[in-house]
Amino acid sequence: MAIAVTDDGYRLWYEAEGTGPAIVFPARFRIEQAALAKALAHNHRVVRYKPRQVVGVLEPDDDAGGPWTPTTWTDYPMDQEISDLHAVADAAGVDDFVLAGYSGMAALAGFMVTATTRATGLLIGGFPLLAGYDYWLGYVEGARAALLQAGLPDKANEHHMGVLLYRTWSDRDDTATLTALPGPKILWYGSQDGEPDCRMHDYVGGSAIARRIRATAPVLDGAGFTLLEFEGHDHIAALSTTDEIAPRLLIALAEAGW
Repeated sequence: MAIAVTDDGYRLWYEAEGTGPAIVFPARFRIEQAALAKALAHNHRVVRYKPRQVVGVLEPDDDAGGPWTPTTWTDYPMDQEISDLHAVADAAGVDDFVLAGYSGMAALAGFMVTATTRATGLLIGGFPLLAGYDYWLGYVEGARAALLQAGLPDKANEHHMGVLLYRTWSDRDDTATLTALPGPKILWYGSQDGEPDCRMHDYVGGSAIARRIRATAPVLDGAGFTLLEFEGHDHIAALSTTDEIAPRLLIALAEAGW
């Protein structure tokens, strides 16, 4: 396990493999996106790391961690988030990179990419970028409120940063900034993501991720995004079916010059 130490002494877990143009994935767990990273590392320098809000709230991990009280923040700490991202990139020997992620970590990547000049592009899956964030704001606020009512404040605090993120994002239009990104812009999704037969439907039944992406396709196309739909795949399969997902991502990255 490698550790990147931030300016304020916080310790972040990361893993880096491969050589070539860099791709950086925030991840919630060590195993998350590991298979996809391994496949992409044949042609790229791929870095996965746990953001501070993940290490601090979900699972302090071996030597990673440090003081972290998310509920002290009333606005999303973007400067700290970007500083942490840069600390990991520096530790992994990476300069410019494509910021990547899947599902909730795709949301974090999409939210951060406009705040760092070192991120030249975006590679995300399973999240409806530019589709409006009112649904997700309602989801995290509802989850936090339900946990507070259930007498589980520590679990409720896990959603605090998500609430701040979507409150900020719902008031922001990133279309022009995303359009200006010079590197690859790729969004992939399963055709059944968010539909009733999706294995995540009971958890986020109203997400309708595939439908939201299709509805926003003209805007995404205008911003220069390549959209990759994986027929018959739900939210889980659109990440876990690596032997099908990775080759198309590699082709799209190469076509974008990365």
